[in-house]
Amino acid sequence: MKKLVLSLVVALFANVALVSAKDMYPKKSYVKVNQELSSLLNPSYAVGLLEESEVVKVKILVTEAGDIVVLQADTKNEALDYYIKESLNYKKFSTNELTPGAHYEFMVNFKS
Repeated sequence: MKKLVLSLVVALFANVALVSAKDMYPKKSYVKVNQELSSLLNPSYAVGLLEESEVVKVKILVTEAGDIVVLQADTKNEALDYYIKESLNYKKFSTNELTPGAHYEFMVNFKS
C-alpha cells in the first residue's frame, strides 16, 4: 500500500512538471506576418461569394528563397481554396520573422 501511495505521489508531481513546462514555451505570435497575410488576402470577388463567414487553417512553407508555398487550406469551398493559393503562392514576406524551410499554420478569418 505504501508503494502504491508513493507511486501516485510521484506520478502527480511528474504531471505537474509537464504542465508547467508547456507554459514555459508559448507559441510565438507573428504579428507582422499576420498583417502581411491580411494585406495579401485582401477582399476580392472570391470572398464576396461566401455565404457565411469562415475560418480557414492555412498551412504554408517558406522556401530558402523566401517564397511562400501554400501546402494546404482547410476549406471545402473550392473557390476560396483557389483564391488563397493564388494570392499567397510564390509571394514574399517583407519581414524576416519566419525561418526558411519551416512549415507554419495560420488561422485566417474570412467574413461574408
